[in-house]
Amino acid sequence: MRARLIAGFAGVAILILTIFSFPMTRFVATVERERMVTELERDAFILAGHAKETLSADTGSQLRSIQPYIDAYGRVSDARVVVTNAEGRVIASNDTTLVVGSDYSNRPEISTALEGTPATGERESSTLGEILVYVAVPVLSGDDTLGTVRLSHPKSHVDERVRNRVYGILGAGLISLAAALVVAVLLGTTISRPIGRLRRATDKLGRGDFEARAEDDRGPREVRELARSFNAMSGRLGLMVENQRHFAGSVSHQLRTPLTALRLRLEQAESSVGRDDDAVAEALEASRAETDRLQDMIEQLLALTRLEGSASKTVEVDAVRMVRDRVEMWEPLAGEQGITISVSAPVSARCAVVEGGLEQIIDNYIDNAMSVAPAGSEITIEVMHDDGHVQVDVCDRGPGLTDEQRDYAFDRFWRGPASTGINGSGLGLAIVRQLAVASGGEAELLGNAGGGIRARVRLVAR
Repeated sequence: MRARLIAGFAGVAILILTIFSFPMTRFVATVERERMVTELERDAFILAGHAKETLSADTGSQLRSIQPYIDAYGRVSDARVVVTNAEGRVIASNDTTLVVGSDYSNRPEISTALEGTPATGERESSTLGEILVYVAVPVLSGDDTLGTVRLSHPKSHVDERVRNRVYGILGAGLISLAAALVVAVLLGTTISRPIGRLRRATDKLGRGDFEARAEDDRGPREVRELARSFNAMSGRLGLMVENQRHFAGSVSHQLRTPLTALRLRLEQAESSVGRDDDAVAEALEASRAETDRLQDMIEQLLALTRLEGSASKTVEVDAVRMVRDRVEMWEPLAGEQGITISVSAPVSARCAVVEGGLEQIIDNYIDNAMSVAPAGSEITIEVMHDDGHVQVDVCDRGPGLTDEQRDYAFDRFWRGPASTGINGSGLGLAIVRQLAVASGGEAELLGNAGGGIRARVRLVAR
């Protein structure tokens, strides 16, 4: 859960940064280019103001007064400065390779500025062999143009400055992303830990531990409120189930004594009557058998109550060895009925089950199978590994059950038709399911390909 929360927060952060980064970088690149051009225009007009004093002489010849300003500007900027007179000839520059007096009137930006109009833009420079970004402004004295001042950068230089600014934005974005990941880890931990503790508490409650409680004093307010509601629910459920267990146990204990006394009275009556009156003897025998069935039902109900009330602690057993031991116990009775029991299993299959649970499950399945298996048939027991589980199947060749009957077979006190063999107390399969669930597994009845029932239990492999 923690990993999913962190991934979710990080994904949102990355999505937001991605959505805003692309338009932001384009915007920053455009603004940076415009800012550089604006700075060049400003600096060009400042230098044009200084150049006006130099170019105002009648001869238009170079005076030294403009060069110190150009040199000072060159110390704070790497822009290339060219100052021309009214004829477009260079009178000053910070480019030592440029010859004073060179004719620049054929440059489009110079010719435009000589007409009194500032010019900005980009063009291919044959001198530099690359694209030039320039700003050219006229040096004016009233309506007269005394000359021009041109500031320029190679476009590669402008692009580099723009890239550096964009890289700065991207670096800030990466820092923001790292901060978002840190926040995501903190938030994910803050939220997932109390939810994880609550989930573990619900797992305990689901396994029948009604003493399970969630911590309701830590975590976000909503999670604390949820934990308090869970604790209240767990307490109420525990009280209800405990009351039901006590009721079932009390009733079962209370019924034991009168049933035992009734059975003794029936035995005494049977001894007194003897076999002189067949009808009375038959009625007494039927009554005693019914009393035995009721007493067996009470014993199973007590066993089920104790099972539900006990902690679900599992032990490790070898299912193969357990199956072979139980088959050895049942084989003499099966032989008397003309039934054979075969086992198909690997060398070993270790699994987790509540103590004594697998014996009861196997005994119950074999007992049901023998009650419906026709003479001369075979009961097959298969043990196998299946996707992290140990699976035990008990297959018979009896009349089987319908899909609807198989759905109800594990319900308490459900008794199938006489032909199905599931017509005892109605608690045997309920105990089987309870044992399987308490062990962390499951029990089910399936149709068998050769007819009959495939009674299955799946337990966690060890």
